[in-house]
Amino acid sequence: MAEQKAQDASYEMEEEVSPEQIDTQPSDTPSRPDVVTVPLSPSRKLEKISRLEKALVAFFLTALVGLGLLTISLRTSISEVEQDVSSLQENVNQGKAQVTRLQQEKNELSKSERIQEIAEDQGLSIDSEHLRKVK
Repeated sequence: MAEQKAQDASYEMEEEVSPEQIDTQPSDTPSRPDVVTVPLSPSRKLEKISRLEKALVAFFLTALVGLGLLTISLRTSISEVEQDVSSLQENVNQGKAQVTRLQQEKNELSKSERIQEIAEDQGLSIDSEHLRKVK
């Protein structure tokens, strides 16, 4: 039954079309637009941008380049300071090691047995009554 309706509808359409209406019906070919837009060249696109917009873009580009250079400069300065700090820390560590070594040497040289031995070699004697230990 559905097939009969589709066939009847197509048959009815053919009967209703008059020869005068054939010219006014749209054809199967797509219609062309009235105005064809051609893409603008880069120079014409720039002409449409105002001076204020150009100035803003130039300012932002300059600021971006400036910030990049400033960042590089700051990183270089930071690395130089870090290198100076590490060299100073190394000097401090060497100084602490030298102080420790010298204190150990002082303690070895100031032992009472060593002093007594040197005194005996020089012909001196130790009187135990008058001996005091000072710290």
